[in-house]
Amino acid sequence: MMSDKAYRGIYYDEPHVQAEFERLVQRIRDAERDRAPLAERQRTAAREAESGAISDKQFQSADAAFIAANNAIAAAQRAVDAFLQANKNYKTS
Repeated sequence: MMSDKAYRGIYYDEPHVQAEFERLVQRIRDAERDRAPLAERQRTAAREAESGAISDKQFQSADAAFIAANNAIAAAQRAVDAFLQANKNYKTS
C-alpha cells in the first residue's frame, strides 16, 4: 500500500497551500500509525482463529477493524491526490 512516502519532495511556494498539503499528508501518517496495532491484532486473531482459540465472530471483529483502518488510509490518500489535482502548481525536489 502506498504511504506518505509517495508525497515526499512535493512542495508549494505559497505558505498557506503548503500548510494545507502538509496537513493532508499528516492525515495519512496518522491513519498509518492508527492501523499498526490493528494490523498486529488482526494477525494474532487470524492465528487464534485457525487454532480454534477464538470464534469466527471474534476474528471478524478484528478483521473489520483492520479493514476500516486500511480504508481510512485510502481516504486520506485520495484527499491528498484530489488536493494535488486541484493545486497543480506544486514543485518537486
